[in-house]
Amino acid sequence: MTSVSQHDRSIIRELAKQVAELAARPTEAAKIAEWKRHNRFERGRALLVVRLEDVWDEFVPAASLACENEQLREAERILRQRLYMAEHIRDDTPVDGGWDVYLKVADPGYGFAEDCRQLAPDGHGRTGAKYCKVLPDGADPDEWIRDRELIIDRQGTQAEADLMRDVLGDIMPVSTRGKQGFWFTPVDTLAMLRGLEQFFVDMLDDPKWVHALLDRMTESDIHYARRAEQAGAVDLNSGQRGLAGGPENFTDELPGAGFDGQHPRLMDMWALGAAQTFSEVSPAMHEEFATPYEARYLDLFGLTHYGCCEPLHNKIHIVRKLPRMRRVSMSPWVDWAVGAENLGREFIYSAKPNPAFLQGVGWDVDIARREIVTILDAARANDCQLEFVLNGTLTCCGEPSRYDEWTDMVQQLTQEYA
Repeated sequence: MTSVSQHDRSIIRELAKQVAELAARPTEAAKIAEWKRHNRFERGRALLVVRLEDVWDEFVPAASLACENEQLREAERILRQRLYMAEHIRDDTPVDGGWDVYLKVADPGYGFAEDCRQLAPDGHGRTGAKYCKVLPDGADPDEWIRDRELIIDRQGTQAEADLMRDVLGDIMPVSTRGKQGFWFTPVDTLAMLRGLEQFFVDMLDDPKWVHALLDRMTESDIHYARRAEQAGAVDLNSGQRGLAGGPENFTDELPGAGFDGQHPRLMDMWALGAAQTFSEVSPAMHEEFATPYEARYLDLFGLTHYGCCEPLHNKIHIVRKLPRMRRVSMSPWVDWAVGAENLGREFIYSAKPNPAFLQGVGWDVDIARREIVTILDAARANDCQLEFVLNGTLTCCGEPSRYDEWTDMVQQLTQEYA
């Protein structure tokens, strides 16, 4: 086992104690109950999740970390983030009082890598990128798109789990967890392999070939998911730390009937599909090139989400064709009213307010408030099951309090509209 200095051990244990105390509060159990209520379509207050991404560099900067061991330095970062969320953000995310060690899984993909070239790198990934063509014209799908293989490092996983149990296992439960995040975005992946502009041309010039590629990619991804299931490398994601980047997935509906309590199946899990590169593609082409493949893959799972950054307000009739759909993303580029009209109470209206209001040179909470009121009014008029998910959070422009103020404003409004 890795040797741990008393200096590092003391830091991690003190932070873990603070987190565990917060997680034990009755309010955290109440949050979980509220998410279960919300996810089974019972009426109540619209819930809010704030997903802090690159902005963490400003809230918990690397320079503030004190641990010397690399693994424990990462643990310190995560624990400090949980404390920061509880103290400052105050959304409906329950404080996580456990520690999960995820199965170390390598995925070589389809056998070759994309060529992504960042434009004007700034050291934070906060810039555009160009994907260059690596899949040649007319490539044989059976030769180029290999079955994705599952490579599991159980020894490395166990070593990490042993380390964390030694350091904080008497303070919070340490669990070894399998793969939880299953995202299926075949058109986005193909756009990365062909280059976005070339991919759009391909759909017009050689649609038969594009379909053959997407079909083979779907086969490969299904093979990978099934292999993970058979290897015991998947885990339930209907609790804390489910699908990253979205709302909370707490539900009483999963795992499904037949679950033996020990061997999670794909049908016991949530999964997500998306086609972000199709933001400017017509509904007809979206339905032709994305929907059939998404439906095949998502049919493996018990409950599903759809969408990320792409506007879907005028594509709900397409999403309706996907299996066991529960929520649909309404990104900042949608028409909020049209989205609400088309969703009604059929799916959860997963509204994603515009993070740009928090990230500009000037901060005006009233501008942000107007957007939230617009969404709440549209949802109320159409009896929608509404939630808010703030992501795309890249910076606070040196003013962390913007996020505190924004969250408190949204929470106040959701109470008023409840």
